[in-house]
Amino acid sequence: MLAPQKLDIGSFTRSHIARKLFWLDGKPYSLHDYPFMPAIFDTAAPEVLMKTSRQVAKSTAAACLMITNSIIHSHYKTLYVAPLREQTSRFSNTRLTKMMHYSPLIRRNYIDPKQTNNVLLQILKNGSEMALSYAWDDPDRIRSISADHEFFDEVQDILYEAVIPIVKECMSNSDYGHITYAGTPKTMENTIEYLWQQSTRSEWIMKCPGCGSWQFVDSVKSIGKHGIVCIKCDHSINPRSGKWYDFNPTAKIRGFHVSQPMLPRNNEMPNRWERILIKREDYSETEFKNEVLGVSDAIGSRFITQEELLALCGNYFTDLPVPAINMEDVRAVVAGVDWAGNGEGYTSRTVVWVWGILHDMRLKTLYFRIFPNANAIGDVEAVAEILNKVGARFVIGDAGEGAVANSVLRDRLGAYRVGQAQYGGGAGFNKLIGWNRQGTKYLINRTAAIDSYMLYLKKKAVVFPNARQMATPIQDILNEYETTITTSGGGAVRKVWLHANIAPDDCLHAQIFGWFAAKILQGDISLYEKEWLDAP
Repeated sequence: MLAPQKLDIGSFTRSHIARKLFWLDGKPYSLHDYPFMPAIFDTAAPEVLMKTSRQVAKSTAAACLMITNSIIHSHYKTLYVAPLREQTSRFSNTRLTKMMHYSPLIRRNYIDPKQTNNVLLQILKNGSEMALSYAWDDPDRIRSISADHEFFDEVQDILYEAVIPIVKECMSNSDYGHITYAGTPKTMENTIEYLWQQSTRSEWIMKCPGCGSWQFVDSVKSIGKHGIVCIKCDHSINPRSGKWYDFNPTAKIRGFHVSQPMLPRNNEMPNRWERILIKREDYSETEFKNEVLGVSDAIGSRFITQEELLALCGNYFTDLPVPAINMEDVRAVVAGVDWAGNGEGYTSRTVVWVWGILHDMRLKTLYFRIFPNANAIGDVEAVAEILNKVGARFVIGDAGEGAVANSVLRDRLGAYRVGQAQYGGGAGFNKLIGWNRQGTKYLINRTAAIDSYMLYLKKKAVVFPNARQMATPIQDILNEYETTITTSGGGAVRKVWLHANIAPDDCLHAQIFGWFAAKILQGDISLYEKEWLDAP
């Protein structure tokens, strides 16, 4: 077999290489109508965020960047992660693979039919690999993949603390360690807004030829009858004349905001601008901001209100030892532990929640404790002491990042008293709870579990202590909000529960694990195995 022809890429920038190598829709790839894109291609920042509206060529740019880096660096490993398998498959088939196979130089020099080339793995002739996977709440299927560059797509729908710190570990042995985040904003609470606030918050600013002020598009005030207008003097503005400006220049993440009005062709072609005007009329304010302007808006939907949670509070306080009066009518004691994670950049604590099972089958809070520092192993002894003092018969501990802590807890309490559970939400997780293959832990469908527990709360099936003592746990419950993950085509696929990265939900999950412990102790649950075949 002849050696692949050497392509003279020299010291050219990534944007230049992309324009020389790629073809798109039967024509050479061009950035002429995307004057803001070269800076995104060529930035040297190790972490990059693309916060975009829909239909601004984000996915095409992502495919170009992945392939370009794989060509520049031999044996370079790229890992692409989207929330859902459907999204990953769509990107792989309609962007990545199509771009490679319809670009003659790439096809001739870098594609070898004898190498692995499928939806989830592409291997080039120079030894570079592009692995594709998916995770919105459970990264277990990704843990064994090595990477030099990670690309998180539709990052607004990825649960940050459950996925991103774990996936970052795939680059722990890399000499590069580059990360790209991309997605379309939704609420003010989700992952992309959290990342945006930690970024350079770079905007495409354009000088108004009328009054000389610099403008960028982040509100409907910039939407004129025929194109972008100055919000001060209403003069038309040409997006081709813009430049990037960093509003937070010292941030480590280089964040770029891209919206539909920024596309020159949308301003130059009346029929395209008319579509934007129609969307302004037809979409809700939040939808228009998200889908067209690429900015976050509104607060996520809550299933339960603060008033409903306060109505569950009694007039007692919890303490150790548990006062005898609080134990009246208690048949058995169970508990749940949500161990602190060790990822960077978010709030995480260990929480232990002790339930008493009442004769009418309600659950009464006998004790809880929040450990403020993220140190699961350091918290084990105190947790074990609490559980022994309250006489917990069965405990469920979070196995997501707490496997070691659960093991130590078993040593202290006895294996028969401690079980562990891990959330999952991928394809095949069709039941509320099941076993993993090895039978070492329960697997819990995260969305179904939160749905069921929220209904349990609304049915007033729990008793909480005094409202003053419950202030923080109630806020943890309210931090969780409902949203939907959508495909690249825009259709709703799956409802999920998320929370802002700076708004912890540990008390909620400790309660849920304790709730499962009660159900398991009472035999009030069916366990499934065949439904969980893709679980580790």
